[in-house]
Amino acid sequence: MMKNRIATLIPAALLALSLAACGQAATNTPAENPAAEATVIEEETQQASTAEETQQTPAAEATAAKAVPGAAEAATETAAAETEETVKYTNNDMVLSVPAKYNDLLIVDVTENDQDGILFKVFEKASVEAAKAQGDDVEGPGWLFSIGTSDESAVQEKLCDDMSGEEVFARKEDGTYYVKYHPTDVRFVREQYEDIEEDMAQWSELNNWAATVPGTFVEENAGLTLEKHSNTSLDMYFARIAYRNFAGYTLSSLEHGVWGPADVDPAPHLEKLKGVTFEYADGEEAPDGEYVVFTVPEDNVRYDFFFAEQGQNYVREVRDIDGESYENLYKANIPEGSPTMNEIMNEWYLDVVNNGGEAIDAH
Repeated sequence: MMKNRIATLIPAALLALSLAACGQAATNTPAENPAAEATVIEEETQQASTAEETQQTPAAEATAAKAVPGAAEAATETAAAETEETVKYTNNDMVLSVPAKYNDLLIVDVTENDQDGILFKVFEKASVEAAKAQGDDVEGPGWLFSIGTSDESAVQEKLCDDMSGEEVFARKEDGTYYVKYHPTDVRFVREQYEDIEEDMAQWSELNNWAATVPGTFVEENAGLTLEKHSNTSLDMYFARIAYRNFAGYTLSSLEHGVWGPADVDPAPHLEKLKGVTFEYADGEEAPDGEYVVFTVPEDNVRYDFFFAEQGQNYVREVRDIDGESYENLYKANIPEGSPTMNEIMNEWYLDVVNNGGEAIDAH
């Protein structure tokens, strides 16, 4: 038996499903504590049809299956999907549902009055047990995710900085936000090397399920509204302008030159960015033509928002590091009915030019 702790890296495509950005680790040793044992556990079952509808003779069933090739198999698969059982863990009035087929593979820790607002912590049981067998009693091995709450001011601070390991995914009308925390490193542990390859599929499947938890959590808990936030450098700058009154930026175009914000209120323009998220446009070419430029001089970075119709929701980041320029291309995901990114930024720029901005290098 190998005595050293054995872990392995998940391939990047699988790792991306469970790892993301600065996570909050939970603090209590994972165990099935009294709170978890006392949790109301229910099984959700749905019946695909009434008793009367299912009382068919063997001849009728054979005829139906023959009339529609594959009908019996399709009906069986549909019924199985509709009747998949779940195990429900509750913390006050909030519910976390776990597919019954995974329940024995997990440790679900239901926390009470946690100082960090954690409601649920979920671990892969085999990793926890493997770590303990090797004398590692600290919390962390096998950790898949935690669900917790936060208030608005704390969320605003989170959005201003790197949120590795944190995902703000829902909001309640009373101002409570819900956050999913997840590792930024690998928590998969086994005692024996031969167990790593054998159990990797299980670990990957659990991480695939963990990625779906925010959406399911919102569906099953009344009063929650799904939220989406990205955490690019551009997101952070916009958040700092909104929540920290950051004014160390300029806006420019070829038409009017470079302007600082001075006394112009950015709030009306930032309001239009609610619901907008950014993703890397890997492998795509940056659009041609003119653009509005958002610059943060002290960080040697600028963002180009293109005028051309086909490029109005693309953003080019150009960052200078030790005299070398590095580019990234983002695509903005715009809620239906919202203006394009270029429209938002051009209106902001013209507001600065015409209503109290500071001309830095105006034409």
